[in-house]
Amino acid sequence: MVLVLVAVGYLGLGLYVAARFSAPDRRPAQHTPGDVGLGYKEISFESTDGVPLSAWWVLPEDEGSSRAVVLVHGRGGDKSAGYVIETAEIYTRAGYGVLMLDLRASGDSGGSIRTLGYKETRDVNGALAWLKVEGFEPGGVVLHGWSVGGATVVRSAPETGVAAVVAEAGYADLPLLVRQRLSEDGVLPPLIQPGAFLAANLFLGFDPWAVRPGEDVARLRGEGTPLFVIHSVADEVVPYLHADLFAKAYPEAELWRLEDYGHVGAYTHPEYKDRLLSFLEGAGLTGDSPRGLCRTNDPTE
Repeated sequence: MVLVLVAVGYLGLGLYVAARFSAPDRRPAQHTPGDVGLGYKEISFESTDGVPLSAWWVLPEDEGSSRAVVLVHGRGGDKSAGYVIETAEIYTRAGYGVLMLDLRASGDSGGSIRTLGYKETRDVNGALAWLKVEGFEPGGVVLHGWSVGGATVVRSAPETGVAAVVAEAGYADLPLLVRQRLSEDGVLPPLIQPGAFLAANLFLGFDPWAVRPGEDVARLRGEGTPLFVIHSVADEVVPYLHADLFAKAYPEAELWRLEDYGHVGAYTHPEYKDRLLSFLEGAGLTGDSPRGLCRTNDPTE
């Protein structure tokens, strides 16, 4: 009986911790695309498992453009985060349509649980489906994410045929990140971690052990999908080791190592715009037709 009570108590504590880390995070918008001079419209669609999602859509400046990007925020952020808005302007000026997405349980999207990159892949797939209806084929679409969003776009991309992936400050292995970071900060003692992961799997419907984007990067390499990894050695949230793991799994990927920038802070670097555009150019994603694919129809106004 004592062992049963201990087991129940341990699992209950694990559930408490897992629920805290997966709780919704909604807050007033920090910025809008209008802050950088972009016209936009609010849109909504569903993830592939039926969660209602909110997004902002900026039409390409060239109505005939076949290029689009999905921008995916990090944990604790939403589509109004400064790094999303500033990056949206770069893509727009480069001729892309820009879809800024609120992941489930974040911003204005529905959903009651954040799953640290597990089910969020269905949100990105829902965004790709919406873009396809609007006439943007996957071969003309870039996936660009930060932190959890970086892990999510990497996990979402294989077998979709997307044009390229940009992962900023993303993690390659969620269990490793938990052991590295949260234990060091005293947020989640090592003894509790297995219980929290087990409780998430049993009661919250997601499996943290399955969130290993480094394995998906290897699949992207096999498919020949261009990858740009951006990470700072000064990242206080996701250690630089995760960028090394991505590079090991995909040696041909482009890796930009920063020295003195915090988590998701690369967008403030003076070379950020040029580095991003250079990657897109190298991947054949500038000019009139990305990877030889054209729009099937014009976006609905």
